[in-house]
Amino acid sequence: MYPGEALWWLLFASWNLALIYGDLRYRRVPNALIVSGCVAQLLWLAAALLAPGWGYPPRWTGGLMTLLGFLSAVPFLPLWTRRLMGAGDVKAIAALGLLMGWAPLLMTLLMASLLAGLHALLYLSASRFLALSARLRQIPYAAYLGVSALSVASMPLNSAWYSWCSSWCSTAS
Repeated sequence: MYPGEALWWLLFASWNLALIYGDLRYRRVPNALIVSGCVAQLLWLAAALLAPGWGYPPRWTGGLMTLLGFLSAVPFLPLWTRRLMGAGDVKAIAALGLLMGWAPLLMTLLMASLLAGLHALLYLSASRFLALSARLRQIPYAAYLGVSALSVASMPLNSAWYSWCSSWCSTAS
């Protein structure tokens, strides 16, 4: 374990908790939060390259996978232009891709989409019997991304889920 690994985990967890709180409470993802996460990760990677012994972020999969993770937000842009997804959600996907890399981001997207689908089903079933506010209709996808990212990042590397997705993601690329 290198000296800054605990610090990286603390920053990663804090960033995701801020993402979750902001999206659940205000249904907004602040640009300052997105920029701070991206800048912190880029500075961390620069320090890892320039300072031997500092170490890369935990589970860092390399520059190409990090870039692919960041660019994974591009397919979601048409959803944003059609107002089916918020801009903060798309930016959160890009930031998480930079923080986690491509394979863990795909697992995060899968888990977050399942949570968002469950949210939609619960809203539809409850709205038949109760008068719910329009605010509850908005799905806090960035919050679900944050919860999923914390789950995926803390998942053991030898778990069946992680092994399956990593092997599938590496063959898909």
